[in-house]
Amino acid sequence: MLKRHQASRKVSSSLVALLKPSAIAVLATVALASGANAANYTASNASQLSARLQDAANNGTGVDVITIQGSIFTDQQIDIQTPVTIQGAAGFRVSRIIRTSDDGFQPLFNIQSSNVTIRNLLLIDEKGQNTNTQVASEAGNDHSNARLINIPYEDAYQQIANITIENNTFENTAVGVASSGLIPRNLSITNNDFIKVNRSVELLRDVGRVYNVWNVSANNVVLNGGTLNISNNRIRGNRVRLGISVDAGNDGVYVPPSFTNIPFFDAAARAQFSDKPVVFANGSQVNSNTVEGANEFGIALATVANVTVAGNTVSTTEDDINSSDDIENNFTAGINVEHNSRDIVVDSNTITVGASGNFATGINVLAFQDHHAPLNHAQASSNITLVRNIFKGTGENTILAFGFSNLVVEDNNASQFTTRNPYQVTASFYNVPCGLSTSTARGTNNNIRYNQSSFNGTGNAPQYYDKNGNVVSGYTCQ
Repeated sequence: MLKRHQASRKVSSSLVALLKPSAIAVLATVALASGANAANYTASNASQLSARLQDAANNGTGVDVITIQGSIFTDQQIDIQTPVTIQGAAGFRVSRIIRTSDDGFQPLFNIQSSNVTIRNLLLIDEKGQNTNTQVASEAGNDHSNARLINIPYEDAYQQIANITIENNTFENTAVGVASSGLIPRNLSITNNDFIKVNRSVELLRDVGRVYNVWNVSANNVVLNGGTLNISNNRIRGNRVRLGISVDAGNDGVYVPPSFTNIPFFDAAARAQFSDKPVVFANGSQVNSNTVEGANEFGIALATVANVTVAGNTVSTTEDDINSSDDIENNFTAGINVEHNSRDIVVDSNTITVGASGNFATGINVLAFQDHHAPLNHAQASSNITLVRNIFKGTGENTILAFGFSNLVVEDNNASQFTTRNPYQVTASFYNVPCGLSTSTARGTNNNIRYNQSSFNGTGNAPQYYDKNGNVVSGYTCQ
């Protein structure tokens, strides 16, 4: 995923899952013993929760329910290694679990099993990993990777699927919900509130960190995302860096030297799966979320396929942590689609641009450009439809596209958007030469004025479009 502090953030993201052993650990996986009927338990402190998780592991194949009573404080990570539902007591998020650890890489929940549900809880980082003070001094470099819910999917033989995270509040932390290794199959994150969380939902794929990727069917395991549902979440708080990120492009061929310090790292696997998107089932969606004040991306997709992003309300804001020169060249977008993403529909979103700089944009459609990689049509996003979106605020572009293929822009409305561009261009497309970058404008795209040119100075001459996408001038490759 294209980031302003690209190299350091890639390294920190890959280190997140190197988590130390927990004192609150389940010592067994699902026991295929008698007593398969689901049981109901309660827990009101950390030791009870540990014991009830052990009971659930010993209770056979049923999915037990553990109800949290009152408030639980813990400085240890809670490993979930058996199918289970952990829920709050009756009422709206009256049960609390509070993380008290100073360890910037240790999560609260660490999900290592399929068929896990966490619901109706208030999850808090007591140490304030993402208070406004901490963000102002540290968030630019992501010093903390504390996660309230972590899903380390790092063995292809031990598939993690059917994870539901619903109706919770995440508060005052660096990361709300995160995955590493492979992206869990059939993941649902719905109706949650994220308050002062630097990266609310951060799903990362890096096959270089996953055991046994050579020994399974890639199409069935590595590249199969099942059904993804990230809907009806509310994200707010000063200086939110990322609202929702689904990034299967973290396994690019480029490997920073520091990655070799990670125990077990399979660079060959990384190269094998580079640029191959995780394909989600029909109906997968990132819909009806609210993201307030993201200073990088509100919603971001990389190297994924078959996802609808619809009905979201997203705003971006100024990143005042960094220098004015850095701000000027920051990539900030309400919705960002990049790196071999394909078959993506971005429909009926309301995007308010509040960031400044040369790349303050409503929607990005990009190729692979991490670590200053050159633009490459083989890594372009393709079959991207932008339809019925509303752009507001003041910025550089409503739409910024690099090296795309088959981009459709239809019935979008930028009547409430003001560009800082002196030529009043509100959509900038940078093409691969010789007609490989194709785009179509349909219907009425209100106040969207196009500038389209070849990004490397060869091939197609600059082409200028009217507000409805009709070519004013230009010529084709010889």
